Amino acid sequence: MLVLSRKLGEHVVIGENICVTVIAVRGSQVRLGFTAPVEVSIRREELGRSLLKQTKQCRQSDSCAVITAPKVQP
Repeated sequence: MLVLSRKLGEHVVIGENICVTVIAVRGSQVRLGFTAPVEVSIRREELGRSLLKQTKQCRQSDSCAVITAPKVQP
C-alpha cells in the first residue's frame, strides 16, 4: 500500500488518465474528486461488497435479476 499526504487542492495521478483531487477536509472527513475515462468504474468499497453479496445470493436462488451499479455521469 502506498500512503501519501496531500493538501487541499492537491492531486494524485494514477496511470495516464486517472486523477484524484483533495476537494475538502473537515475534521476527520476528506472529500475526494475523481477524474477518469467513462470506461473506468469507480465506486465506494461498501457498494462493491453489497453488489458481490447480492450476486452470490442471486446465483444460489432459482430466479435471478440483473444487478448493476448505477452509472455516474461526469
